[in-house]
This record gives sequence, C-alpha cells and structure tokens, in this order.
Amino acid sequence: MKRLVLLLTVTLLLCLSQNLQAQDAYSPWTVSLSTNAINNPIRSSPADLGRYKTWDWDPAGFKIALARHLKGKLSFESTITLNGIKQNYIDIDDKFPLISLDGDFKYNLSNSFAVTPYLILGGGYTWLDTIGAGTLNAGVGITIWLTYNFGLTGQSLYKHAFEDYGLQHYQHSVGIIFKFGGTDSDNDGIVNTEDQCPNVFGLARFDGCPDRDKDGIPDKYDNCPDTPGLLNGCPDSDKDGFADPYDKCPTIAGDKTNKGCPLADSDADGIPDKFDHCPKIKGVKKNNGCAEVVKKEPIKTVKPMQPVLIYFELSKAEITQDSKKTLDNVAVFINQSTITTYQISGHTDNTSSNQTNLKLSLQRANAVKAYLIDKGVDKNKLNTKGFGEALPIDTTDTEAGKQKNRRVEIIPLQ
Repeated sequence: MKRLVLLLTVTLLLCLSQNLQAQDAYSPWTVSLSTNAINNPIRSSPADLGRYKTWDWDPAGFKIALARHLKGKLSFESTITLNGIKQNYIDIDDKFPLISLDGDFKYNLSNSFAVTPYLILGGGYTWLDTIGAGTLNAGVGITIWLTYNFGLTGQSLYKHAFEDYGLQHYQHSVGIIFKFGGTDSDNDGIVNTEDQCPNVFGLARFDGCPDRDKDGIPDKYDNCPDTPGLLNGCPDSDKDGFADPYDKCPTIAGDKTNKGCPLADSDADGIPDKFDHCPKIKGVKKNNGCAEVVKKEPIKTVKPMQPVLIYFELSKAEITQDSKKTLDNVAVFINQSTITTYQISGHTDNTSSNQTNLKLSLQRANAVKAYLIDKGVDKNKLNTKGFGEALPIDTTDTEAGKQKNRRVEIIPLQ
C-alpha cells in the first residue's frame, strides 16, 4: 500500500510540473496543498457500524488539488488525498490508509478579490486499505486571498459511497492556495488580461496601474503624476479651483475665467469690473457696484438714475405678479420723466447653454418692453438687448445667486 501512495504522489507531482511549464497564456490555474481530517466514516454493512473513529487526522496526510477556470464563476478541480483511519475496536492501534482521487466542479458565489466562497459537486474513487468504491461528492468551501495570487483555502466535503462496502464520510481540509497562469509582463502580480497597465508595475486596487505620487489618482488619469494633488491629480495652492500648473497666479485665489488670477477691480470696491455697473466709482454689491442710494422714504415711483431690476423664474420669460406692480410704477415715471431713452437689458443664470441663455435673455427684455408699451409708454424710448449669462451680479454656484442673475434691468440713459 505504501508503494501505491508513493506512486500516486510522484505521478501527481509530475503532472503539476508539466502543467506549470505548459500553461496557456490566458488560462488561470490554482494549486493548493492542505491538511485534511476525516469525520464520521461509516460502512453500510451492520457489522461495520461504529467500527471506525469519529475523527481521524494523520499528521503525515495531505490533500493536493489542481483547478482550472472554465467559464464565468465555474472551474474544475482534480484532487488526491491521503489520510489514515483508526478503529474503535479490534487492533485499535492499527491505521488503515485512505486514498482518494476526485474530480469536482466548483461554482464561486462571488467574484470578490479578497474572499471567494464556493459550492462543490462532483465524484471520485476512494480506497480504504485495498478496498475501493466510487463516491458522489458535494460540499462548500472558501478561499481568502492574501495577495493577488496567494491565499488560504478551507473546504468541507461529503462523500457518499455507491457501494455498501464503500466508506461514506465527511472530509474537512484547510491549507494554502496559489494562483498561476497567464502573462504578467510587469511582474506586479496581475496578469496582462486583467492589467490596465500591463507594462508598468502597478497596484491591484488600480487594476495594475501605478500611482507614483500616492494621491489616490492613478498616473494614467493624473495630470501631475509626480506631485500629490486632488484636482485632476494636481495641487491647488490658493484653493481657487484652478490647478497650479495652469494657474497664472498660483498663490493668490482668482477666477477660472481669468486663468486663476483675480478679476480687475478699478475702483477697489470688491466688485470686479466685469460685474460692476459703475467700474470707476466705488460702490456697493447690492447696487451692482454703484454708490448706495440713501432711501429717505418708501419709493413710490422710480428714482432717476437708479436701475430697476425685474426677476424671473427659472427658464421662464413670463412677468410675475410682484414684478407687474413694479413695472406699473416704472411706466408712470417714464411717462412723467424728461428722460428720452431707456436700456432694457435681459440676463439669465448659467443653467443652460450660451445659445439658449442668449435667446431667453432677449425674450425677457422684450416681455418687459411689451408690458410697458401696454401701460402707455412710447416704444421709441425703449431699447432691448439680451446678454445671456455673460454678466452675472451674484455667484453662479448657489440657487440664491442664480435667482438674482435671472433678471431684466431697466436703466435710464438720457
């Protein structure tokens, strides 16, 4: 019997050697080496009931398995197992060798890189000393991958003998497993077929691609692969949302539309000229950069030289009821005033495209003009123009700011 064990072991090792030298470049394989224990071994004949020890584990025993991936979550595994079985009575110190050869299908319950539980179904042939019988195998197992190609594996298998003289038993095993096969050009432990950067040593969490500056952004997506940063992989020293390599003023917070530099503010009132209706005179934000108008009494009619703002709802050009009350006062003022020309300027927020916003801003200006004409204003006094989203008066990053930007301004000219 010892010669048979030796012969089977040498044969399996030779097969493993041949497979390691002749792997298909794109076929994943696994090989595992485990210790195993036999639980509740019984034979169906009445004379053998209770004959064998409930638990049997031979320190010299082993289990070797070679598996090949077939398709999807399915693989096929061939195993050879060596153990020993002791009796409860009659020569209790004697040990019968148990050898089994099995072929089982394994179905993974997940494709997790770290932990892979699976189901087993197959068959084999088991010898107890010199008596052998075929078996039907079914069980469960789990593999815990410590690295990409090395891990720990455990398995519990029930083997049902087809013959009465065959040994029915549970087999439990735990050991190490190694995954191999396929080409790994950069030696990072990830085969080329699964490696997004097959010629550069990389990390498994980035599908084989490197991250030289360790900022959590793979080099292939990192605009600054040697300098840590979170803005497309680049740093932003002044926190203005403009990456340092493209920021003309990298240490001073600026505006994206001005290449990262602050916008010009001629009157130093904190309102950039781009948004300042009075860029040469220091003013206040609530008056669009013009000097603050002191209100001595509630405004019943429009004051000269004070732009009137009419606000609109998102993506609409219809005048609201509140705005109609304001426009009624504007119509009274224009009809009584000596000013002969008024500019009606339409504006939008930045929600839609430039072309859509230009069209909507002009529609808003024309709606205001039409309302004033309906209230008796001479149409020759009114000029309309749409500016789209080009001249916001408030931030474009909040809903409150966008609401203020959706407006029409009525400005007395002469």
